[in-house]
Amino acid sequence: MANPKATGGTHELKETYATQIVALARLESNIYNDFSEDGIRNEVTGQVKIPSRDGEVTVSDYDIRNGIELTQSATEYIDMPMDKHYGVNELIDGYEADAVPDDLVAQRIESAGYSLGLKHEKDAIATLKTSGTTSSDTTKITTSNAYKAIATEVKNMKARGMSVAKMRIAVSADVELALLTDDKFANTAGTLGETLVREGVIGKINGVAVKPNYLMGDEVDFIVYDTRFTQKHETWEVAPSVNPLADGKHIGSSALQGRSVGGLIVTNSLGVQIKLNTATSGASVNEANTDKNAKS
Repeated sequence: MANPKATGGTHELKETYATQIVALARLESNIYNDFSEDGIRNEVTGQVKIPSRDGEVTVSDYDIRNGIELTQSATEYIDMPMDKHYGVNELIDGYEADAVPDDLVAQRIESAGYSLGLKHEKDAIATLKTSGTTSSDTTKITTSNAYKAIATEVKNMKARGMSVAKMRIAVSADVELALLTDDKFANTAGTLGETLVREGVIGKINGVAVKPNYLMGDEVDFIVYDTRFTQKHETWEVAPSVNPLADGKHIGSSALQGRSVGGLIVTNSLGVQIKLNTATSGASVNEANTDKNAKS
């Protein structure tokens, strides 16, 4: 059974539950993991603010005798809605909290990590779909045009000032298959580093990493996003631990319990480009942004 360090044992219990669950969740969080964490949290109010600049710092030729003129740009702070509440309350029947076998704890932690990862991923995708810009191109993706269609959207995002190093492309299963049968794309796999392969990257288009994602919905072909403009924050309000149940119903039982709160936000809709596969599904994702993108 579990052997707490406080009694001379070798196992850290609730001190490591949170880190283990988060680590396991990351295995399931393909897009969520790409969201940046630039927020500043006020420990008193719990509010998280995201710094957002209205321009880049100007670099000028320096005159040794006269110096250079001062320039100015502003940094605004965007409030992140902390509206993502997650909880774990998994029954461990027949064991008091201090007597739960290690294998049962490990099983529950693994399950919690998997479920949390899926929840994160679905919430992150929903945030991109509702806050990004929908492409006016609804051409059906085929093996012959998949590479060009994505390359075109990447080119458009570069023209908006998006960073190649910070962009990612998430593709559906059908688009993944189309790309893998395209020699131009297949040849990029040999240039991937070990880190990108571990992150699930299958190739690059115009220098931007491509990752398959099967949770985006049938109407989505692919999403291109600049991670600087996709932000997240999460913190444990109640660190996960195995606690005794004293609810008057369960006898000699315990539960893995924990609670967290977080937020997801797109700070620039032009930093997320969504390619749909039908002309009618655009309205279900972001009708207003479709019109805006068609005019741009």
